[in-house]
Amino acid sequence: MNATTPRPSGNEALLTAARAVIAGGGSSNMRNLGIQDPLVVDRAMGARVWDVEGNELIDVNMGYGPHLFGYADAEVVEAVSERLHLGAMTGIVHRLDAQAGELIGALMPSMEQVRFANSGTEAITSAIRLARFHTKRTLIVTFEGHYHGWSDTLLRGAITADSTGQHGGTELHAAPGTNPEALWHTVQLPWNDSDALARFFAERGVEVAAVICEPICANAGVVHPLPGYLEQMGELAAANGALLVFDEVITGFRVSRGGAQELLGIRPDISVISKVLGGGFPVAAFGAGREIMGPLARNEAFHGGVYSGNHAAVQAVVSMLGKIQRSPSVYTDLEESCSHLEKKLRDRFAEAGRPVRIARAGSVLSVAVLSGPQTGPEAYDAATDTIDFAAHRRLQRHCQRGGLYFHPNPLEPWFLSSAHSRADMDRIVDVVARGLRAG
Repeated sequence: MNATTPRPSGNEALLTAARAVIAGGGSSNMRNLGIQDPLVVDRAMGARVWDVEGNELIDVNMGYGPHLFGYADAEVVEAVSERLHLGAMTGIVHRLDAQAGELIGALMPSMEQVRFANSGTEAITSAIRLARFHTKRTLIVTFEGHYHGWSDTLLRGAITADSTGQHGGTELHAAPGTNPEALWHTVQLPWNDSDALARFFAERGVEVAAVICEPICANAGVVHPLPGYLEQMGELAAANGALLVFDEVITGFRVSRGGAQELLGIRPDISVISKVLGGGFPVAAFGAGREIMGPLARNEAFHGGVYSGNHAAVQAVVSMLGKIQRSPSVYTDLEESCSHLEKKLRDRFAEAGRPVRIARAGSVLSVAVLSGPQTGPEAYDAATDTIDFAAHRRLQRHCQRGGLYFHPNPLEPWFLSSAHSRADMDRIVDVVARGLRAG
């Protein structure tokens, strides 16, 4: 299409035009899978998006979670806009850097020192490298259903969970196109299986560099850790000279001011944060105590990135975390409104006679249509083995046409924000109820 060719209009035409030049239409497989009925966004504000045809939708996908205060929060946007006019990136230390680091440490004390990155994947990759530097080991323990970015080291292909813990854990299968050798030093265990965890460390604990998990699994529905499970994980890691890494890309500053580690009372060795950290701007961070971060300070371990910690992104961090620090009631208010939404949704599904799995951690909500009642323990398998993916996709399509957007994959959680009013919550319930009646 050249400059003189009229541009297409409408969701379907613009999506077709995008797919002609952007592989799949968007720059993320998961985002592309999120579009059943054509949808191209024109703008977003508060709890809503407007498509190119002028349709208004309440959004509970919320950019996959960064927007705790809603889209285009005025305080963050104004601060970053001003920073853009003053230079967004120089490659030199900026006065904002100390402010951002101090705010992170104040809200999440386990992160005494940090390094910034551009995405959760980058930050997690660097955290794993730092753990391997300290331990002089290579083996990384992960858990089924947890997502830690798309690096070759951690991106899994087909999941082959072995609940019996054969050989102490299930070796991962490389995703198509990745280097299978990169996973030779990564093991996957079943989530919430204390026996498998203990058995693995008894057999191979001295090989482990790090254990990494989402302290509350939020990439396969919302699956809380069973009581004592994270404590066991930390104790086994410490006893075997390994480091405990919490991937709080989703839960950091989302489920509480101090993330899941504050909510659950567990302090990891290394933490990774993103999403809410920048309120929609591309930024992530990993951090730990000064001793663990020391090799980076002394340039003994490596971490880089031309745009890591650019001034615009760090300004977003300062603005978001400053607002969080001044707004402690945001979490109690969100808990109240999200609890209201959860109860109403449960009621509507029950009235419709439709089995559903609803799980929540603060303002992160998992809703999945089931083929029958959920049975078994609260583990990853329990979150997936009875999901009716086709029925859920039908419900999503009805809801999108009714003015509500959420991802059609039931394993993708909903994210609520302070911009979602009580009226919005009631509207969400009404749209879902109509979608259930429509079948």
